[in-house]
Amino acid sequence: KKDSGERNDLESGMAKYLASEYCKEVVEDSFRIHGGYGYSKEYEIERLYREAPMLLIGEGTADIQRMIIGRRLLEEYKART
Repeated sequence: KKDSGERNDLESGMAKYLASEYCKEVVEDSFRIHGGYGYSKEYEIERLYREAPMLLIGEGTADIQRMIIGRRLLEEYKART
């Protein structure tokens, strides 16, 4: 879509939102699996657990992504009716 000049904020917003949410879930699950070792700097999970929240903020917060997705879905719905 982008190459043809069409808007793709719906698709990119959905991808950013889902990827960041899944990343957060996976890192939290991994942190729980590692138990106390998750706090140790010897293990990569410590850094990932620290940095995962930045992924949620870096490309726009989840709330902003949800607003973009909702706005575009409403625009597409109105255009079809």
